This record gives sequence, C-alpha cells and structure tokens, in this order.
Amino acid sequence: MSNKVLLCQFDNLEFYSYMILSTQLAKNGVDHDIEIIDDEESFYNDLSDKYMDFDVIGFYACNADNARILRLTLEIKKRFRDRTVVLGGPNPTLNYESIDFNLVDFVCIGDGEFHFADWISGKHYKEKKNYYNIVCNLSEPFDTKFVIDFNNSPFPSREIYYRKYPFLRNMGVRRFLFSTGCPFKCAYCHNESFRTKFKDNYYKTVLFRDPEKAISEMESVLSKYPADAVSFSDDNFCINKKWLFSFLKLYSERINKPFNMASTVNVLKSDVIDKLHTSNLNTVRIAMETTNERIRREILRRPNYTNEEFAEVAGKLYKNNVKLVMLNMFCLPTQTLKDCADTFRFAKKNKVIMCTNILVPYKGTSIYKYCLENNLLVNPSADEGDIYASSTYLKGEEMPRMVTMQNYTFVLNFVSALIPFISFLSKFKAFRTFSLKLIAPINVIGMNYFAYRGLFSFTRLFKLGIKTFSSFKRKS
Repeated sequence: MSNKVLLCQFDNLEFYSYMILSTQLAKNGVDHDIEIIDDEESFYNDLSDKYMDFDVIGFYACNADNARILRLTLEIKKRFRDRTVVLGGPNPTLNYESIDFNLVDFVCIGDGEFHFADWISGKHYKEKKNYYNIVCNLSEPFDTKFVIDFNNSPFPSREIYYRKYPFLRNMGVRRFLFSTGCPFKCAYCHNESFRTKFKDNYYKTVLFRDPEKAISEMESVLSKYPADAVSFSDDNFCINKKWLFSFLKLYSERINKPFNMASTVNVLKSDVIDKLHTSNLNTVRIAMETTNERIRREILRRPNYTNEEFAEVAGKLYKNNVKLVMLNMFCLPTQTLKDCADTFRFAKKNKVIMCTNILVPYKGTSIYKYCLENNLLVNPSADEGDIYASSTYLKGEEMPRMVTMQNYTFVLNFVSALIPFISFLSKFKAFRTFSLKLIAPINVIGMNYFAYRGLFSFTRLFKLGIKTFSSFKRKS
C-alpha cells in the first residue's frame, strides 16, 4: 500500500480543519482525498476499490457524528485490518480517556495541524507509539497542543473539495473562518470544557487572523472561485470590536459582497449594527436557545441578556433591512410546552426567522453532567445522539411532545394561530409518529430555505434542500 490519506465526513460542506490539513499534506508531498459519505455500504466498496491503496482513514469527530463514526470504524476494522484509523476533532479531544482503541488506532488530541502531515509523510503511523498529540497509548507520555496564534495557521486549500464536488464549488456562497475560540461558558459547548480540562494549554481568549491576512485569503479564494455572497463561520464574529471594525473597513473596500455571520446580542450595539449594515450584512444568526430567561441563565449559562434586549436588537436589525435568524433548542432541562410556544410567539412578534433543534447533552460538557446528576437522561449509557435526529434524550412527559413542536418550526414560525392546535395533537403518539416520518424532513428544508433566502438563488436553494433532505433521512 502507498502513503495515502482519506479524510472522511458526512455533511455536505467544507470542513476548515480538513482544508488546512490538505494544505500541509500537499506541502509534505502526501497524496490525499476527501470523501463525503452518503451510503455506508458504497463507502466500504470504495475502500476495496478506488481507495484500496489508502493507508490512513481519518475522521473529524464532532459530537453530533461521533456515534455514527464509531459504528463505521468498527466495520472498517473488521473488513480492512491493514488500514490505520485516526480520529480528531472536539469529541475525541474532550473524551479521549473513554476511546475504545479496538475501534480506532490513533486519536489526535488538540489541533491536528501541528503534527499530522509529518506523522503521515514520515510513516510514523506504522509505529504503534505516540507521536506528539497523535496518541495510541494513554499510559505513555503525549502532548496536547492547541493553536496560540491564528495568523500562523496555513491558508486552507479548497481544491480538495471543489475538484471533486461541483455541488460545493457551484453553491455561490463561500465560507470563511477567521477566529477560533469563545469567551462564553455555554453548558452545551466544548469550549468551556476545553478550558477546564486543558487549562494553560488551551487558549483563553478568541484568536483572530490579522484583518489584512484575512482579506488577502478572501481575495485569493474569490478570484479562483467567484461567489455571489460570503458566509462567516466564526462562533461570534463581532466579539472583538476593534478587530471587527478594522476588518469591515477592508472588506467594504475590497470585497463588498453580501454576507451572513453569527453573533450574540450583548455585542450588537447600535454603532456595530450600523457598521455591519453599511458593510453589506445580509443575515445574522443569534443563538437565543430559549425565551425562558431562567433556563438560559442558570442551566445553559448563555451570555447575560434579557428578552427585551434581544427584541431591541431585533428591531434595530429589522430597520436596517438585516434578516435575523434566531436559533433555539427544545427538550431542555425543566423546559415545558408553554416555553416552546412562548418562543414561537416571540419570534413572530419580533419578525425573526426561527430555526430549532433538539438538545443532545454530549458527554464531556457541563450540560451532560447536569443531566446525569439530576437523573434526566433517558439512557445514560446510550450512544450520543444527533441534533438532527428528532428525538428527546431527556426524561419528561412533555419531552416527546416538544419534539413534535420542533417538527413544525417552519410552519409555526409564521402561523402562530396553529400553536395550540399542534400542541394539542402532540398528545397522540400516532400524530407524533406521522410528524417525525413525514414533516420533520420537510421542516429541515423549510428552515434552511427561510434562513438562507437572499444569499442563495432559488435554484441553489432547491439543490441545497434536496441535499439536506437526503442527509436528514439518512441520519434519521
């Protein structure tokens, strides 16, 4: 077998981590490819055929995909004993002590960009011993290394995706990431758990790429792969006002395309909104999670703001013709059907588009510990779930009914008169089953359509909807 790497994923989008690894693998002369897995049996056939000479199979394991990946790796180890399987990403980094090394050969703990390419090019994966933060034996010394200067991270190579997947190349919206980290302590997120677990090794503040370098990267990408709009994948694009204003000045002068981004309410002051608007902001995504302020403050530990403050920001964005997508979770600890109904009504009143998912308390996070300590988990020993799977992981009579309410997000977001009707019908198991089988996939398409309308053309939105539908059905 030759010295080749196959990087695998499920989602139909570009992973920044893979694009950075691609840059470094190419620099080290390592052949590599990407595979977006749609049908698992076809994937196994490909490993026997077009990928038969790929030594290393790599997976980026975020929490939502971890259980599915481990099922895949079990089958890979049964069928292809000569392959080396490596896991990286937030889940194995946070939970490396519980990794079953019968299913995987190595785990990358921390950021893979430091040693992965050298590990491959030097064929160190053939040796059953730790190589810096790429680990196969937890009883032996190993490193946990994270980025400390985002400017030193290599520019990502998009060619690994665009040469193979015309769907991504032709979507018309280019995704960029210019920061890493988050200062907040949200209970369901890995960032705070990383800070607690790795202490001084993990960055304590948000790291940004220098505005000039960021714009240069955008110019390089857009000259090769033109786009109608831009999407920033940063957790909180506006968290550093000085960086933001410097970046937006250059963006307005040299890029000036419609863009979307994510932010929090507490940083969207009037001057920031004005600057974003004049810089061509189209859509902003804000994770409110719930309009129940007690749950948001005491259980989710979200940034501190009131519903009234959120409504004020929503009003300012609306006046500036900026679309606001409000992200929310159902089936939260102590949440009720009334809380869900209140969230729909809040969205309708404040003219925002609401997108929802179901809470999955991932292992290693504070919310998982909270649920475990309060005996809230339906099955504490079960595999971790998927935020798109439309099932509750928490005990409670109303929890399955909240799942059904979530299935109708795209309808209830606009027709609030139906809220009591759907809430009543959710009492009946037959209606819940019907909604899960037939309405839930349509709901995902509807939420995506209204969230991205204005950035994508109808044709591209339709194609995105088909991809989303097939992905949802597969995950379900």
